[in-house]
Parts: sequence; structure tokens; C-alpha cells
Amino acid sequence: MAKSKKLWIFIIILLIANIVYYIGQWGGENVLQYISDSLPILCSFISVICLFIAFRGFKEFDYTKIAWLMILIGIFFFFLAETIYAYLEIVIKTDMNNVFPTLADYFWCTGYIPLFIGLAMIFIGYKKSGLPMGNSKLYNALAFLFFIISVAVIYFLLIPIINDSETNIISKVFYLFYPIADLLLVIPAAILMYITSLFGLGKISTPWKFLAFGFILFTFADLLYSYLGWQDLYGNGNLIDVAWHAGYLFIGLAGLYQKELVESLNKG
Repeated sequence: MAKSKKLWIFIIILLIANIVYYIGQWGGENVLQYISDSLPILCSFISVICLFIAFRGFKEFDYTKIAWLMILIGIFFFFLAETIYAYLEIVIKTDMNNVFPTLADYFWCTGYIPLFIGLAMIFIGYKKSGLPMGNSKLYNALAFLFFIISVAVIYFLLIPIINDSETNIISKVFYLFYPIADLLLVIPAAILMYITSLFGLGKISTPWKFLAFGFILFTFADLLYSYLGWQDLYGNGNLIDVAWHAGYLFIGLAGLYQKELVESLNKG
């Protein structure tokens, strides 16, 4: 059985178990804390392993391999952030509801830099290659859609956070950073998904479909987290955690499909 199919089975089982437990919350607060802190470490670690497999699958150290290396580094920073977050909450007993941002947040924010660089490298590489870039009208439609979403996010979430006199400046910066950075990742990932779909082979666009979907899940979760965290409503066992877990796993799935794509191309 292909690694991607095995991961599909694992994703379905894990997410169903995750949702069922978060709804039931058996075992009390301590058990819930251990599970809610351990699952993102597990999911991000799986994503790192899958992306590393994709990176090793490239024979030539060209811009494509470097781009996937950047994506790997970005998710690795996310993995470090998840580990640090769990250490602070479980070992040091830090009250995460009263301490924001933490050291983990700096690692999360740093991880966005290589992620964006990796996606930008792929896009620039496709543009320079002379391959079809698609209909300009679709890009205009995507730009308009992004504008509408951005206006809604700014009006309903970012402006209220900025105007909140009880939230300090550094907390505002981090609350605002996550949704903005996520949107900046979703756009190039969605564009790459569209561009690769023009090549006529579904396998070529498949990795970018899952990568884009993973970033969309991150965006959804971070938007809700920024609002709930700002309102002091976020806690262990919140169902938005499932979106983060799924995001990691779908990004890992993108890595496995990329590895299978490289192998199929190498076989002619």
C-alpha cells in the first residue's frame, strides 16, 4: 500500500477519534490537557517526516527542491513551537490563558518566513519557465475574492482588536499576525494549485491541492483563535484544534503525493 493511502487511513481515524474525544472530554481536565498538547506535536511531526521524504525524493538540487526544503523548514519551526507550547503548559505549568505571546509564538511566526519563500520560489520558477499561467480573468477574480475576505477580516476581527485598550501592543501584533500571514500563504498555494492543474495531469496539481487545503485549515483555525484568545474564550479541547491537526496532516499528505509524483516522472 502506498504511503499516501496509509496516511489517508491514519488521518481519518485520528480526526474522528479527536472529534469524539473533544466532544466527550473523558478523564478530566488533566487528561484533556495532555491530549490537546500531544496531538499537535504528533501531527506536526508526521508532517515534517512526510515533507522530508518529499525533499529527499528530488535528485537535482534545483529551485524546486530548495522550495520544498523551505516548506519543510517552516513546518519544522511549527513542530518546535508545538513542542515548546506543550512543555510550557505541562511541565512548567504556565497558565497559557494569561501569558501571550509565549516563546512558542515566536517560533510559529518565524516558520511563516520559509513557508512563504518556498511558495514564492515555485511560483517564480513556473513563471520564468514559460509554462502556461492561465487566464488573467481568473487572477482578477481571485484578487477580488481575496480583497473581500481581507476587508471582512479587517472589519470584524482586526479593527476591534486594535481598538481594544485592555490588550497590550505586543499581544495585538501577534493576534493580527496569524490571520494575515495565513492569508498570504493561502493565495500563492491556491494559485500554484490552479497553474499546475493546467498541465493536464492530475498528479501534478495534487500536492498543491493538499498544501493549499492545509493552509486554508490553518487560516480558519487562526482566525477563530485570534478572536477566541482575544476574548479569553480559548482553552484545551477546543474543536478548532482539529483544524490545526488536519492542516498538518494534509500538508504531510502533500509531501507524500509530491514524492510519488517525482517517482512517476522519473519512471517516464
